[in-house]
Amino acid sequence: MLDHQKNSPPQARISLLNQFQEIFGVDKILSFSADREFVGKDWITYLCDLFV
Repeated sequence: MLDHQKNSPPQARISLLNQFQEIFGVDKILSFSADREFVGKDWITYLCDLFV
């Protein structure tokens, strides 16, 4: 889904999740799991805005 190795930049993850949301809706996401490399202010802010 993301065309690279190792850590993905926050904008790539945001874009992917926006595509998912447009197709399926955010209510289809029941949980979210990530490792320590997925932290960052932009990413966390986006997730908080999306799910709150």
